[in-house]
Amino acid sequence: MKHRSFLLTFSFIGITLFKSYSQDTDFVGYATALIKKDSIIETNYIGYSNKEKSLKYNSSTIQPIGSVSKTVIGLSIMIAKEKGLLDLDEDIRKYLDFEFVNPHSKKENKITLRHLATHTSGIVDNEKSYESSYSIGLEPNMELGVYLKEYLIKGGSKYSKKNFNKSSAGRKYEYSNIASGLAAYIIEKVSGKPFDLFTEENIFKPLKMHNTGWFYKDIEKENHAILYNEQDKALEPYSCAIYPDGSLKTTISDLSIYLKELIKGFNKKSKLLSKKSWEELFKPSFTDKIQIKNINKKEPNTGIFMAHFKSGNIGHTGSDLGVSTIMLFDPKTKTGKIFMANEDLTEKNVEKFKLIWKSIK
Repeated sequence: MKHRSFLLTFSFIGITLFKSYSQDTDFVGYATALIKKDSIIETNYIGYSNKEKSLKYNSSTIQPIGSVSKTVIGLSIMIAKEKGLLDLDEDIRKYLDFEFVNPHSKKENKITLRHLATHTSGIVDNEKSYESSYSIGLEPNMELGVYLKEYLIKGGSKYSKKNFNKSSAGRKYEYSNIASGLAAYIIEKVSGKPFDLFTEENIFKPLKMHNTGWFYKDIEKENHAILYNEQDKALEPYSCAIYPDGSLKTTISDLSIYLKELIKGFNKKSKLLSKKSWEELFKPSFTDKIQIKNINKKEPNTGIFMAHFKSGNIGHTGSDLGVSTIMLFDPKTKTGKIFMANEDLTEKNVEKFKLIWKSIK
């Protein structure tokens, strides 16, 4: 399985050079959106959600968005914080129903939610163990909490010293889907609700994102796009035990509503969070006083699961088998852009993607 990571990070993001592009596409299907300040200006749909049945990709098409899902974890953390359920800088052992240690740490290693949200916790994605979180089918093969315990606790079926790096928490950046899933699990523990229900009640329902959910059972299956690999072959439906890290399923219309709300929040105009919490969500975490090793040069900073790109944009990228997504906004112009496709981003279609992205303006 392919890791959900920043596979879609390119130096051209944020640059607008082309006014139009051909509708002949190297993607099976995709959608784009342009958001300016408080308005969704334009959405476009090209290609097929199901090419075998000649079903067009449209405003009702639902597909996973990969790691763009992590921004929902970040927003959920801030909502839980406002409810008095957690603190970003508290030792996470206070919230968990199990204990684990980084086997490489000689001293007591305090891990906080801030570490999890900025990918500096020391928990890493051991490829062999992480890939086992995926399964073919409409439901995950293991519950989130069970998987995390098997991965993090010594003696667990998925445990390995390779599940951790050798740096103490807060010292080294290493992108981690497992740590992201752990952050979502903490929200479950402190709220007493499954993460999917917490996000439905506190984010999707208030924003009227009616075609958004984490599991196949939560969406209209007939509207779900078929996902395609780089050979344009249809993939069987698959699920992931660490679902909060990248399994959110939505439409371009709902994702546009979400991005519009993020932009409003950045401008202190959203009532979903207080002005102080919105500021905390987006605030760059790494400063001159906080020196972090191994920083991603194309994404040199991050808020609470909100990536700050070298271009100045804020948002996230996402990829998975049959999934390519970008959701970003420019904090200066208050303009947001979305691209989502039901196919892998590869050398075959990357040049086409560049033209598409630059045309959204």
